[in-house]
Amino acid sequence: MRNIVILGSTGTIGQNTLEVVRRNRKRFTIIGIACQTNTEVIASQIEEFAPRYVYIEERDIFFEHKFPGTTFLYGEEGLDEIATLKEADIIICAVPGIKTLKPIISAIKKKKTIGLATKEVLVVAGDIITSLSKKYGVKILPIDSEHNALFQALRGVKKNEISKVYITASGGPFYGIEKKGEASLDEVLAHPVWKMGKKITVDSATMMNKAFEIIEAHYLFNLPSERIDVLIHPEAIVHGMVELVDGTIKGIFSFPDMKIPISFVLNYPHRNNYCWQHIDFSKAGLLHFYPVDRKEIWFSLAREAIEKKGSFPVVLNGANEEAVSLFLKGCIRFEDIISLVKKIVDNHKYRKDISVEEIILLDRWAKDKAKEIAGDKK
Repeated sequence: MRNIVILGSTGTIGQNTLEVVRRNRKRFTIIGIACQTNTEVIASQIEEFAPRYVYIEERDIFFEHKFPGTTFLYGEEGLDEIATLKEADIIICAVPGIKTLKPIISAIKKKKTIGLATKEVLVVAGDIITSLSKKYGVKILPIDSEHNALFQALRGVKKNEISKVYITASGGPFYGIEKKGEASLDEVLAHPVWKMGKKITVDSATMMNKAFEIIEAHYLFNLPSERIDVLIHPEAIVHGMVELVDGTIKGIFSFPDMKIPISFVLNYPHRNNYCWQHIDFSKAGLLHFYPVDRKEIWFSLAREAIEKKGSFPVVLNGANEEAVSLFLKGCIRFEDIISLVKKIVDNHKYRKDISVEEIILLDRWAKDKAKEIAGDKK
């Protein structure tokens, strides 16, 4: 029996994780769940899974009284506590942004296995996280379908056998379509394959999601940027490929369903014989792969973030997060997101060596700067 804590239980990844647990009750127990403010959803999760610990950002005594016997945790200390529960075997990190950076560091120091679905943690603190994971002998298991695929394809492969890895991308809602005029919010959020939260769906449309995935792959697999590439694959059947030095290519194929990589992570190093959905290749048709334009801003920003490290990826992530938020609020156009991010990154005071506290301050600075610039444009 594995005891699981889910940071972000009310989001897409969190709810998919609970669905995997729902089908494997004899193997998994939910001992802790955490959300920001969505008490309506988390109430139903408490009723069904009866976790001993529940984190909510701010205390709600009336809500607490509905669930006697449940220990409620709040604030920064509470988030750290639920991420380091003595009984926990694996911590699923599925909270967008860097809010869980400190709790994940604490969990690593307590030698908890990390199921990582939050790109931002490695993007802003990759050197810190990977160094700590080595020091404490902790496994960081990627949940994102692309990195999970690469993780599987690289099992048993020696470092000197790797020529290149390929991250695949559906291309988002606008690939192959000539946009006329400004892109509306509904158009941007109409992802052709995946059902995701609004923020990551916007990132998919700008391709910044792939920029962050390149950075994440660099840290997860200790590969230089020139050995990490991206291919547009509209069918989203192949999630990642590894090209070996002898020309052999290993790819991971599966139906586009996040429960598949989540199940792999929860059961690792074993596989569960429960299959969510098979691919019928007799009906799948042709699979297409197209190169991305490496001159695109998102691609060059990813490469620069890997080369520079330090404050660069922190500001990149913070600026993008706020730019997306501003777009979702109707403060800027979709077409302004990338240019706003680049302007902030290009004009920040770069620092090579930064601490966790400095990461948090830089993230806040980047977000404030994005608001300032967006305000000037209105």
